[in-house]
Amino acid sequence: MSAMPRYRTDPSPRALATRLRALRTAGVPVACHVYAGLAAPAPTSALHARITHAMASAFVTGTSAAVPRFEPPPSAQLRLLTSASWGRLDGGGPDMTTFPVDLASELWWRVHERALGSLRPAERRLACDLLLRLGYPHRAAAVIGLSVIDPRKHVLSPDLALEQLAVLRCHLPSSAVEAMALRGARSGLPAETRRDLALLVVFRTAARGADSTSLQAAAALATKANSELPQNGFTGLLNRARLHRAIAAVPFVRRDIAETHRLLGRALESLTAITPATEMDRLAWADEAYALHAFLVRTHLTVGLGQRAVGYAAELVELSPGDDRTWALSGDALAASGRLEEALDAYGRGIALGGWGAARAAYLRGFVLERLGRVAEAAEDYVLSQRIDPTSSVVAGSSVAAGASVVAGSVGAGPVVAGSVGAGPVVAGPVGEGAVGRHVPGATYAAG
Repeated sequence: MSAMPRYRTDPSPRALATRLRALRTAGVPVACHVYAGLAAPAPTSALHARITHAMASAFVTGTSAAVPRFEPPPSAQLRLLTSASWGRLDGGGPDMTTFPVDLASELWWRVHERALGSLRPAERRLACDLLLRLGYPHRAAAVIGLSVIDPRKHVLSPDLALEQLAVLRCHLPSSAVEAMALRGARSGLPAETRRDLALLVVFRTAARGADSTSLQAAAALATKANSELPQNGFTGLLNRARLHRAIAAVPFVRRDIAETHRLLGRALESLTAITPATEMDRLAWADEAYALHAFLVRTHLTVGLGQRAVGYAAELVELSPGDDRTWALSGDALAASGRLEEALDAYGRGIALGGWGAARAAYLRGFVLERLGRVAEAAEDYVLSQRIDPTSSVVAGSSVAAGASVVAGSVGAGPVVAGSVGAGPVVAGPVGEGAVGRHVPGATYAAG
């Protein structure tokens, strides 16, 4: 089968508004309620949603110090997108107090009240991360005492540097935030902070898919800072896994696949040596394992090893079957291996999870159906994709998809761009965005 098309979406605020209006009537409600009201996770909840709920519970019960830094969820707009998928645009306000009472759980209000009180550094860190996950960047800034600043002169806090940058990413260009992080990685900050700042730069620059002096410098700085920290125990091994996953981006963008897989192999070795002792440790381990296996799927797809990618995608299914990224990557790997009926099933599982992620799954299921000659079914999926997300564009030629776009009749419907078929889906880079990565409204997600 030919390579899968690149599915893209418009990241602008206007496009986000269009998506929210479309989701309100698309009839694909999100199956998980964590991000709109902090309801308890369900079997359909993704790993990142379970992590968010665990973070909220730890925050209100006074155990913030035991919570590690996790990977970011796949969108800063999950609350808005989830509420819209239920036909509820009243859940998209900028203040927690205006959130619909019938949707908010008791935990939601306890988080709101606790964030208003006096907080220790660990609690401020957790509150900031949690509020960003829930889509309240201004409230997150207030929790860590961050006001309007000049990014050229701002001195990062030793305790809250990563949280400051996470908030600033909502308001400043990525280049300014990355420059601040690189300066911090070269400063006299504690080794753990320097390492994480350097990793932020690695993840962000690698997401653009090109080699650069910033990428190389940040990888070297992260390696040096990590060497100053404990290498064993749960935290040490987990950080080693994350470091090797990050620095594997350097050979990856150079298309040195052998070195990339050597480094990813070392990351896997570190993970397999870990025995989580607590539920929070188990979540942290699974979080890193998910990001690593997602990277392994993409690297193997890049070099045409679809069957190997299928094996790594199976690990994603074990770790987080409620994540639409799981089924997106599984479908891509199965399609690349010629297992088209199984790919249809994987994309169908993604559609069943509802929400914005169902748009990509529907488009690619339509693409596979079209290749199988099932043109009428393909047209239905293309129409569904446009109904969910009329702001998308796809780099691939498909007359059926183009016709379906017209049939969908959505305002602001994105074009199907003629041209060469890409090597795979756009997922914002090979390795994820790191511990403090955030996503602009409507941006494509990073798996990790």
